[in-house]
Amino acid sequence: MSLLKHISPFTYFNNLSLKTKLLLMMLFLSFSSIGLLFFFYARAESFLITEIKRHTDELSAAIQISVEQMTRTDEEITDEKLKEYVETLKKKGIRDISILNNEKEIIASSNPGLIGKTLDIKGDKVKTSGNVQEYLKNIEGYRNYDILLPVVVGDEQLGYIHITMKLDDFANLLRTNHLKRLISTSFVFVIGIAVSIFLSMKYTQPIHKLVKAVQKVASGDLTEIMEVKGRDEIGELNKSFNEMVKSLKNMREMEERLRKAEHLSKIGQLASGIAHEIRNPLNFVNLSIDHLRVKYITDDPKDKEEFNRIISNIKEEIQRLNSMVDNFLNYGKPIKLKIQMLSLTDIMKEVIALADEKLTEQRIKIQMNSNSDIQKIPADSQQIKTCFMNLIINSIQAMPNGGKIEIDIFVSSSRASITVKDTGIGIEAENIPKIFEPYFTTKESGIGLGLALTKRIVEEHGGSINITSENGKGTIAAIELPVVRGVG
Repeated sequence: MSLLKHISPFTYFNNLSLKTKLLLMMLFLSFSSIGLLFFFYARAESFLITEIKRHTDELSAAIQISVEQMTRTDEEITDEKLKEYVETLKKKGIRDISILNNEKEIIASSNPGLIGKTLDIKGDKVKTSGNVQEYLKNIEGYRNYDILLPVVVGDEQLGYIHITMKLDDFANLLRTNHLKRLISTSFVFVIGIAVSIFLSMKYTQPIHKLVKAVQKVASGDLTEIMEVKGRDEIGELNKSFNEMVKSLKNMREMEERLRKAEHLSKIGQLASGIAHEIRNPLNFVNLSIDHLRVKYITDDPKDKEEFNRIISNIKEEIQRLNSMVDNFLNYGKPIKLKIQMLSLTDIMKEVIALADEKLTEQRIKIQMNSNSDIQKIPADSQQIKTCFMNLIINSIQAMPNGGKIEIDIFVSSSRASITVKDTGIGIEAENIPKIFEPYFTTKESGIGLGLALTKRIVEEHGGSINITSENGKGTIAAIELPVVRGVG
């Protein structure tokens, strides 16, 4: 009961089915029409009955006045008296009242011009009821109704009473009544049409919107969402449309992922084949460089230094190419972790030592803050070193003209946090969502597998990696690893 109190009638009406809504609206419209017509017709009939009663009263009063005049003995019958009565009553519809003797000679009348004349009624239609005679005739464009009523006292007839009335008053009354009924009927009809138009617009407008939305979806636009109001058929239809659009979006995303996966698979297969073909020549070149270093080294200190520098650069490039090959080969293989307790600080120091020459060459300062010199976590040493190396290399490549790398390593009882922050060129905002995708890179010499492999290794350890960057100001890479194995 308390729940029903909180539901407004409008909400309850919206939740009804469309069929029930239309039925209730049609019933309401029908009852309203019948009620309005009944009200207007009742008023018109009441007015008509009142007018007829008034005219009947006028006729009765006229007859009574005439009989009183004819049967009076204390005063002489005068037309002034009769006229005075007619003027006093002011009865609408009665034109003249005349008193006639038995020879139908007018001896008194409300119209003095008729006194002395003999009544000669030439009616178009005569109706006789007992001793009363009724005549209907047209005079000067008006319909006149004449009543000739004999006055009998005892067994003696004293004369006649002649009453002339204008039936046009009643005709006008009937026309007025019919006009009112026509107006009331038209009024109810207009209301019905207005309500019908309102209903048609109310229930066709959402359908038109839905049709337009379907056309947009058919053209490939899956951003259209319909507003769901109520639980009727229109609301359910809009809800089903939204679910359909959502399903289509999911299907499109799935198709895109499948297409992309297929594309990457083909690239991976091609890259793996090329990597295998490149690895053997690289090993031969590397061995040949070592042989040249031993055999052709010079005794001149200056030339010797230059010779060693060139040989070191060649071997460095060979090592870089070999690392690329390893990334190609390792990315498509399942990662088998060799878990052991290790210090993240020690691993990071090894990586910094390997990159020291490049850091010095590019005038990059590096600072490390750590609380994990003693505390160790379960992890794969080589895989974690690969992750750290990829992050440091990315920071070095982002600062060709020097800068600073700040490394923070903090270990708690449940999580280990590693943050690498640089002051490099940063990453453009539109590229950040793509940085972990395989083969995506903005570098001329990169292959786009470093961060993808790093993310994979971190997730295999049960951790997570997040990278934020501001173009032109630097990048922050944050890794979190579980301290207890199995917590991630």
